[in-house]
Amino acid sequence: MKIFDPHIHCYSRTTDDYERMSLAGVRVVVEPSFWLGSERRFPETYFDYFEHVLSFEPKRAEQYGIQHYCCLAMNPKEANNLEIAHQVIDGLPDYLKRDRCLAIGEVGFDRITDAEEEVMKRQLLLAKDMDMLVMVHTPHQNKRAGTERTIKLLKEVGLDPDQVVIDHNNLDTIDLSVEYGGWSAMTIYPTKVSPEQAIEIFDRYGTERMMINTAADWGPSNPLSVVKTALEMRKKAFADEIIERLVWDNPIRFYSQSGKLHVNA
Repeated sequence: MKIFDPHIHCYSRTTDDYERMSLAGVRVVVEPSFWLGSERRFPETYFDYFEHVLSFEPKRAEQYGIQHYCCLAMNPKEANNLEIAHQVIDGLPDYLKRDRCLAIGEVGFDRITDAEEEVMKRQLLLAKDMDMLVMVHTPHQNKRAGTERTIKLLKEVGLDPDQVVIDHNNLDTIDLSVEYGGWSAMTIYPTKVSPEQAIEIFDRYGTERMMINTAADWGPSNPLSVVKTALEMRKKAFADEIIERLVWDNPIRFYSQSGKLHVNA
């Protein structure tokens, strides 16, 4: 079965990971902007990072038969430094226009501050002006309150829900995401959602506008979590066509709206 991981941070992974992913059936990945492990002090360091994920990572992935795309943004974890954040957003459109960039993301809340909302709102307005897809990061703490506040802002800006994926959902927020009417994603990760919890969500809500991802990064993550969840679903007697919709068709349906996704047959 072919696998599309719609959220993984390949910058933090080794070439051994790429090989393992390829052997397990991963054929396409999307890498959203994230925190690099230490605070960046200059806007230019963000631009160097954007260039890396647009240029170097696709070449690294290609060696293992994997197509690599990205989402670019001023990420929530670093959004509280408003002076740098606004300078980064000023320079962001030049990178968003590049062929490998499918969406603006991740945007959202981390500590749920007014500064984070200011940075998120500006990027949501940019997405609306540029008719771009959006990947939303829901906070790890006070998740439900942060998700409610995020959805309120999405509605205020007037984005088309079909062009928005709300990510890092769990059992506490999935109802809000589904009610919003966009796409709902879950991260299979030790501190986020287990395969069993994801399956519980699919039993309740189905898989029609759902995605799962690894968000594999510096932490105790696994770039094969989507593959393992597909296996658990098969054990639970989910039909292959349902699993394939979740791990392949749905990410393609969402990201194809960008006009830039060209999946090899």
